[in-house]
Formats: sequence, structure tokens, C-alpha cells
Amino acid sequence: MKKYILPVLLAAFTMVACNKDYLDRFPEDSPNSSTFYKSGDELVLAVNAAYANLSFKQQYVPFNMMLDATADVMWFRPNDDIQAIGLGQHTPNTGIIRSIWATYYVGIAKCNSLLENMEKAKGVTSAALYTRVEGEARFLRAYYYGQLIALYGDVPLINKTLPAAESFVSRTPKAQVFDFVMKELDDAASKLSVSYTGLDAGRATKGAALAAKARFALYNEKYDIAAAAAKAVMDLNYHNLYPNYRNLFTYAGENSRESIFAFDFKQTVSTAAYSQGNQARLAGGFSTLIPTRGLADSYECTDGLTIDKSPLYSTADMYKNRDPRMRQTILGDGDTWFGNGGITYNMTFHPDSTTCTRYTPGPISKISNTEVTNAFSSFSGMVLKKYIDPADLVLNTQSELAFMLIRYAEVLLTYAEAKIELNQIDASVVDALNQVRARGYGVAPAATSQYPAVAIGTQAALRSVVRRERKVELAGEGLRLYDIRRWKIAEKAMNGVLFGKAMTRALYYTLPKPTLDENSTPDYTAFNPLVSTTGNFKIMDNPRLFQPRHYLWPIPQSELDVNKNTGFVQNPGY
Repeated sequence: MKKYILPVLLAAFTMVACNKDYLDRFPEDSPNSSTFYKSGDELVLAVNAAYANLSFKQQYVPFNMMLDATADVMWFRPNDDIQAIGLGQHTPNTGIIRSIWATYYVGIAKCNSLLENMEKAKGVTSAALYTRVEGEARFLRAYYYGQLIALYGDVPLINKTLPAAESFVSRTPKAQVFDFVMKELDDAASKLSVSYTGLDAGRATKGAALAAKARFALYNEKYDIAAAAAKAVMDLNYHNLYPNYRNLFTYAGENSRESIFAFDFKQTVSTAAYSQGNQARLAGGFSTLIPTRGLADSYECTDGLTIDKSPLYSTADMYKNRDPRMRQTILGDGDTWFGNGGITYNMTFHPDSTTCTRYTPGPISKISNTEVTNAFSSFSGMVLKKYIDPADLVLNTQSELAFMLIRYAEVLLTYAEAKIELNQIDASVVDALNQVRARGYGVAPAATSQYPAVAIGTQAALRSVVRRERKVELAGEGLRLYDIRRWKIAEKAMNGVLFGKAMTRALYYTLPKPTLDENSTPDYTAFNPLVSTTGNFKIMDNPRLFQPRHYLWPIPQSELDVNKNTGFVQNPGY
């Protein structure tokens, strides 16, 4: 077997020329740019291959979901790259930082090759198919570049296959790459349909291009562009919120009109291990990717006040009188859950609860509670419910449940945030926020007496609301790191001891209330005396350390080692 050691930028974009006739022969056992792209079917195969780079997984779970464990809302137990980033210990040699760079650039290279060669098939391909494939390729290329600049800052902008003589490239200013992304997404939106059916369902659509444009414009503080692009998605009158927030992340809600762009896992092609990695111990899971208390404490009470201000908050029952999305996102004490062998049982993480109640199959009885007795049960006393469906319990490494990369709730929150930052606060802003909040309560937005509706207020007050909404609504979906970095709040959100569940009876029901700032970042100063006593808590990270350099990921060292262009330099601080 040959070993290819060239880093991805060179390997993906370089085509080596040779004058030896016997080396100029086309490979006879595989497609290449000289013999491929000759029919509509081959164009479809080529663009399908470019989608594959969306599905990168870490520990068999979508990378996007794992990314939240590098922020303040989730934690990843195994000692690997994700935990290292969360701790602030990542370097230019951290594997996943290299893998994401490689994955996205290989996807870009596939799109470049397709776009510069597809003209060969134009005469034998229907105009509709040709236009759609071009739109998909431009969308994917722009999506990959949008993700790259959000993570790494300046990156090489390459929109064609490069000869070897041009393979040493400089980093392109982020603003220039952003302009390219916007142009490509506009072009893609003009070429893509609002929806597709049959075997084409799941392809990039006009809504996906506009929603991606809104996201990346928001990330780059181009609020006028973000608001307009989000409004354009809304004006399509095609996408809407799925009525049940919990079911949205199960097979029941899969491919609903809330899902704007998703990667659809399939048996024999690519599957996910949501249930094995994230599920509770009694359900055969490893409880590896889990919510933090910092997430749990950010959900409002049903009166619309945060837990430090609401008289409805109970330290004895943290789930009581809370935003329903808390229970729909987090599996915790008091839930009835499903486990191995078709059982249902009472979930409890209390450290004294070595047994729990099994409800079915009857009769009701007590069983061993591995959520407490197993050394690797959830360290936070919580498990993520998103993307956990009972149907996946039997083959818990083989989920086909599509992972949503962009959904309509994000578009509504993007619209609201962009308008707030522009100080263009009107009824449309609170309507977008209230659509998201009301869905969590299972009521219509107009039923303002049945949920804590948002009213028009000051820019500062509404900024606080939309930032909290993004934190709780989108938890576990991979967007939190981008948010805390662009808002420049990561040092406060991340730094310090990350503690898990209380491990004594006295503490479990009597923990002090944290205070929450305007960004819904809890302050656990009152916990300091308790944390200092060994045995009071499960300690997950001690401490996490987010430094100014972490606002960008480092450029992979393997790329710097081979790319000799003087403009290809490392990010500051690494």
C-alpha cells in the first residue's frame, strides 16, 4: 500500500504534469478529470462525493455536535482532542484541528474539480440538472470556506485546481474569503430550488444557501446582510418550526420543514453512534458527551426570569417550573426513560440512589442503577436527549438519524439578533423570538398568556434575550463555540473549574444559586468553598483555560511544515 504524506492543501489542489508518454496514459481502473465529467450521471456522482465531507465524525458522533464540548454547554469525558480543546490545551499538532482543516479543504477540492470540468457534460445534460449541480457545488464550497474562516481566520482561498508550481499558497485575508462566500451563496441560491423530492430530497436548496449566507454574515458582523438573508428564507414561506421540540430530534421529526440542511446518515454508507456515545448507562450508552450545569442553569423559569431572579426556582428540584426545553434537551432526575431489554425506568443520578424503579415490563420493581454505580456514568448528572431515539437502542452504533446542520429556528434567531444589533427593533424582531420560545412551550406565539413572551424593549435587553435563546435552543448542535468567540465572552464563559454533580446528600438538594450575567453566563463564585472540599463534586475539568489566542484555532503544523510561502503563517500565540 502506498503512503501519501503530502499535507492536504498540496495533495488536494496539485496536479503534477509529466512529459513521459507512459506516465501520460489515463488510469484505466479509476475516473480522473480527463475521462470523467462527461455525462449528467457523472456530474451527480461528483457532487455527491463533495457532500461526504459534511459528515466528519469524532468518536463516531457528528463533529458539529462534539464541537459544543469545546464550549461551555457540553463536556466530553474521554481524554482526547475534544477535551484538550475544552481545557485550552490544544496546539498546532492537535489531531482534530488538522482533520477538520483537511476535511473541508478536500471538500473544496472536489467542488473545484467539478466546477472547472463540468462544461464537458453540458451538451448531454439537461439544463435543469446542470444548473442544479453547479448550484450545489458552489453552495458546498462556500459552506466549507465559511466554516474555515470561522474557525481559523485567514485561510488560503483557492477556487481552482493548482499546478505544482503554484502549490505554495499564502493565507487570504478573512474579509476577502467572506466576500467570496457571499458571492458564491448568492449564485447558488439563484440556481437551486426551494425543495426536492424523491432521491433528491436532502440536497442543498435555495433556503440552505440563503440560511448559510445569514449565518456567515452574522458570524462576520455583517448584520444588514444577515438580516436580509434570514428574511429571504422566511419569505420563501416554505420552512417553519416543527411543533414538538423534543420530537424534532428523533425520527418523527426527521426531514421536517424546520430542517433546512442536514446530513442524512444511511446504513452501509455512514451511520452515527449517538446512542452509544451520548446515551445513559442503563440504555447501553457511555455518557461521554454530556450537558454542563452551565447549560442547565441558563434555562429560564416559566415566569421568564432567570434562576437567580425567579421565586419559582427550586434548589431541591432544578427542573421544576423551568422552560420546557430544559426537559426536552436534558435527561435528568425524575424522567421516565428507556433502557436495554425494552425496559422503562425512573432516571435518577442522586449519589445514594444505587437502585431505581423499573416500570415496564411489569411488575414494577427495583433494579440496579448504573447511572450511579458505574464509574463512568454521567459526571454532570445529566445526559443529552437530542438525537436519542428509542429505535436506535438495538443497534446503538448504527443510527440513520439525520443531523441538522442548519434549521429554521436558527434563521429566526439570526434575523432577530441582526436586527437588534442594527438597532432596528420592531414587531418582526419579537415575533421571531416568540415563535421560537412559544414552540418550546407547545403553544401558538399569539397565546402570550401561556408562555413568557418577549416584548419590544431596549437594544441591551433584547440582546440579552437573543443570546440566551441561542444558548438554550441550539444546545448540542455545534454553534456555541462560534457564538462565545464572536461575542468575545469566551474567557468568562469557559474559564475556571468545571464541576459536575454534587456527591453528598446534603449538597445535592441545597446547592446555592449562581448569578447570571447579561449573556446568561452563570457565576459560580458561591460554589468555591464547596469545590475546595474533596468529595463534594464530580470534577470534570480543573481548570478550563481560554486564552486570547483561542479565539482562533491554530493552523495545522503539518501544513506549515511543507508550505514555504512567506504569507502562510501561524495564528498569533501558537
